[in-house]
Amino acid sequence: MEKLLHWSIANSQGDQQTRERVGQPDPKLLEQLFGTGPDEPTLMKESIVVITNPEADLENKLTAFDNFEMLIENMDNANNIENLKLWNPLLQLLESPETELRTCALSCMGTASQNNVKTQDDFLKYDGGLQKIIKLASDVNEPAEVRTKALYALSNLIRNHPASSEVFCKLHGLEIIPPIIHDAKANNKLKMRAISLLSAFLTSTSINETLMDLLRKEGIVESTIDCLIVSSDVYIADRVLNILAQMVTAKVQFTDGEKQKLQAGMQNIEPEKDRLNEDDLQTVKYVL
Repeated sequence: MEKLLHWSIANSQGDQQTRERVGQPDPKLLEQLFGTGPDEPTLMKESIVVITNPEADLENKLTAFDNFEMLIENMDNANNIENLKLWNPLLQLLESPETELRTCALSCMGTASQNNVKTQDDFLKYDGGLQKIIKLASDVNEPAEVRTKALYALSNLIRNHPASSEVFCKLHGLEIIPPIIHDAKANNKLKMRAISLLSAFLTSTSINETLMDLLRKEGIVESTIDCLIVSSDVYIADRVLNILAQMVTAKVQFTDGEKQKLQAGMQNIEPEKDRLNEDDLQTVKYVL
C-alpha cells in the first residue's frame, strides 16, 4: 500500500525518476482498490474451473472452494449457481475420491440453500441430487466430516420447503436418522446434525397422527426420545425437547411405551434443567 501511495504521488507530479525507482504497483492490488477485476459470477466460474482441474493440486482446489463458498454466502451469487450451470460440477464432486472435496461440495450446497427458496427450487431440478447426499449421510464408511456436512446440506435443502421434503421422504431420507442417534461411535456433532435434520423436516409438514405413524414406522419417535436417555450433551437434549414440545403442542398422542421412555429421559436430564429451554421442558412434562 505504501508503494502504491509513492507511485500515485510521483505519477500525479510527473516525477519520472521516482516512478522508475518505486516501480509499477501490483495489478491485483489495483483491481481490489478500483474494482477493475473480474465480477463475482466470473470469480465463481473461475473457482469451479480450478476445483475441477485434474492438474491443480489439492491445496489450490481447497482454496478455490473457500473462495467459492464465501461468494455464495451472498444470496444473489447462490442463485447464480443455476444460471452459471455450476450445479452439475458440484454434484459430480460428491463422487470425488478426496474426502476434503466431497466435504467442501456438501458445505457449499448447504450454504447456498440456507433460507433461499430459489436455490432450493433450483437444486430440486437435478435428478438424483438429494439421493446422492442421503447416500453420503447414511454411509458409515464415510468420514464423520463428510456425513456431518451431508446432514447440514440436507437440512438446508428441505427446511421450509415442502416439495424437497416430500422427495426426501420418498427417498427414505428419514431412515438415516435413527442409526446415527443409536451409533455409539458417532460423535455428538453428527448426532446433533441428525436431530437438526428431523427439525428441518418438521418445518415443511403438519404434525399430526398420520405423520406420527410415519415417524414411528421409521423409528424416529423412539430414537428421538432415546436421546434424552443416552445422550450427555445438553444441546442435543435441548433440541430434542423442542421437537417433542412441537409434537405435544400439536396434540398428538404418545403411546404408553413412549411415555415410559420419556419419563426416564426427563429424569436423566433433570440435573441440567436450568440449562434447558424452560417452556419446552414444561410442555413435555405436561404429557407425563
